[in-house]
Amino acid sequence: MRHKSFEEAVMKNAVILFGSPRKKGNTAELARTVVAALKEKGWGVRTLYLNDMNIRPCQGCYTCLPGGVCKIQDDMKDVRKYIMESDLIVYATPIYWFGPSGQLKLAMDRSIAFMDENFVSRLKGKKAITLTTFGDEHIDSCQPAVDMFTKTFDLLGISYAGQVNAPGCQPQGGIRRQYIEKAKALADSIA
Repeated sequence: MRHKSFEEAVMKNAVILFGSPRKKGNTAELARTVVAALKEKGWGVRTLYLNDMNIRPCQGCYTCLPGGVCKIQDDMKDVRKYIMESDLIVYATPIYWFGPSGQLKLAMDRSIAFMDENFVSRLKGKKAITLTTFGDEHIDSCQPAVDMFTKTFDLLGISYAGQVNAPGCQPQGGIRRQYIEKAKALADSIA
């Protein structure tokens, strides 16, 4: 009987925090590309459609800090579980008013539960990538969101492993092939 090496036996996991209300739109096409590339490399991948989940706004009460458990009883407990089990977190969102969708922003605001009472992150060592789509042709239209992701990942001790920002995504299904190829290349580059 052949024994698997330790490296072969350990599967890496990714969670997709899908922030678009459209499951078949431009953001979905980028996310599907990343999912396919990761699965091809043997990763376990779970996609969370945030629009279908009941995630309430953060109350700023900090009761989550000591144990990492939020007092709000909603679907964020599942989001938290899958993030904790993952090596890679993929934030996929359309850009609305220079920021992520409200669906993704709610989940990001609740990330305070990943900090302890000394504001030390429970997510150190994880990686994240971001996938953004937007109708504007100006690539810098996503910069405020990219800055927010960068600062969030820095605070949480997450390594920002890359991004694909796809401008000119009008109409639905109008994403340019070059951004699909960039998404595949980004996923292929993740170790």
